[in-house]
Amino acid sequence: MSTQEKPTTSLATRQRVPFEKEVLKFLLKHEASIVNPVVRDFVRRYAKWLYDCASQDVTIVPGGGITLVRWTSNEGSSYGFNPANVDYCLQKLNRLFFTVMGNAYIRQTQQESPENLPLLNTQLSLELLKGLSPSLGFFVLVTYLDTDASGQDKSWANRACDLFGEFRDLETWRPAKDIETSSSVLRVLASMQAPDDPYYNAVFPQDIRAPEPRNYTRGQIPDTPYLGHHRNQYGTSLEGQGYHQGFQQGYIQGHRAGFEQCVNETNRRFSKVVFIIEWERKRLVNFLRSLRQTLDVLNDDPLMVEDEVQVATQDGKPTNGYQDK
Repeated sequence: MSTQEKPTTSLATRQRVPFEKEVLKFLLKHEASIVNPVVRDFVRRYAKWLYDCASQDVTIVPGGGITLVRWTSNEGSSYGFNPANVDYCLQKLNRLFFTVMGNAYIRQTQQESPENLPLLNTQLSLELLKGLSPSLGFFVLVTYLDTDASGQDKSWANRACDLFGEFRDLETWRPAKDIETSSSVLRVLASMQAPDDPYYNAVFPQDIRAPEPRNYTRGQIPDTPYLGHHRNQYGTSLEGQGYHQGFQQGYIQGHRAGFEQCVNETNRRFSKVVFIIEWERKRLVNFLRSLRQTLDVLNDDPLMVEDEVQVATQDGKPTNGYQDK
């Protein structure tokens, strides 16, 4: 596909803009000078962390494998990321920031007629979110959204990733209960806790599986293991008969108690899925909210990242997001 056929990912013309293509690195370099609290918050919380992740070294193992760089969340989840993948995702984010700000700059300085400016592609892809998820702590949830999520949950993800779209239920959304038995989620939780696994949590045993049906079926009672003195020339002694009755009653009660214990332990185990997903949901929502708000601010005031000075726009008003030096 030619460049002319992809207007949604580049500026309308090759106009000069007063900021670097790697916008996030520039913002991070001059973070202390950013006045706007929304942009400053995004830079401090996310840009800095992502660049720190991208600068890490990995241990290469024979065969081309690597030992992922790991960090542990408050709830005990261990996330592993490849710094090269984080760097790739940062390039994608920088391209998004540069495109939004470049179009806004051209629009404000009227280098192009508004009708000649391309419509921005502001739909954040799940592929990019998944690439960022091990370093930002929502790998399990995004894996679910990208695979076997319910239609309602997929719809939420699409609206959440429309970065300039109106979205009222960003923070009130909760995934469908099906996530507790999602095959993709269970595969992640059943990881071997190996150095190259992007996620694991010691709460879950390696042989984790979905809960079994809850209808109890006892099955056949084994034969009573009589002892020698329980039988005589006339058959089963009175003592043997009592032993037989006790064995059968003990098996019936013990078997049912064992089933109920297994169900309770399984329920407790899978309730931790909801616990972990809720932590990840909060981290994902916080990131999306901060990203959406930051891009909205920069779309209105792209000159805040001028080279350490404020610049007056055509209406004579200075930008308000970057301090004078």
